[in-house]
Amino acid sequence: MLEIKNLTKQFNNTIAVNNINFKVEPGKIFGLLGPNGAGKTTTIRTILDIIKPTTGEVLFNGKPLEADFLNKTGYLPEERGLYKKSKVIDIIRYFAELKGLSAQKAVADGIEWLKKLEIPQYKDRKLEELSKGNQQKVQFIIAILHNPDVLILDEPFSGFDPINQQIIKDLILSFVSTGKMIILSTHQMEIAEKLCNDIFLINEGREVCSGNINEVRRK
Repeated sequence: MLEIKNLTKQFNNTIAVNNINFKVEPGKIFGLLGPNGAGKTTTIRTILDIIKPTTGEVLFNGKPLEADFLNKTGYLPEERGLYKKSKVIDIIRYFAELKGLSAQKAVADGIEWLKKLEIPQYKDRKLEELSKGNQQKVQFIIAILHNPDVLILDEPFSGFDPINQQIIKDLILSFVSTGKMIILSTHQMEIAEKLCNDIFLINEGREVCSGNINEVRRK
């Protein structure tokens, strides 16, 4: 279980996240829902130890985060940041090796995922030669290739057409059955309603409401 306890993050005089609490359980999709600027990405970056909280803590299986937590975590950021001049398979291999995979396994598994996402023909193409949607597929592969226990997806459907949105949705749902803890950050209530078991609605850094999706809908 991933647990966020009394989390606050302040930048100078701005409180980006204000004393929030939630739990993410295995085998469930947890929706972090709110408008742009609500504090979703700051919360995610704190969980990933990119930034330190002002107060509060993040616990994984009841313990403070340890050094290997990031190797158990996959992250698809909203802002895409891959090496556009590099070949697709080289990018996949590089990031997979950072997560502990061997180069041989990274390439073999990467090719299989390119096939699953219907873009194996771009394996040796430079990333900048791919469409925005196909670049996003590559970034999705990087997030999941090392089979993480925790998967954090920040606006994962941005840039996809309806067909590819459905492909990614089906893959995310397939991860649930393997017991992964999934955080899905979005500003679209429709997506949260379709995919999430529980949601945490945040605005201006504060909790608005949270709980099972059906309970929140009734509220």
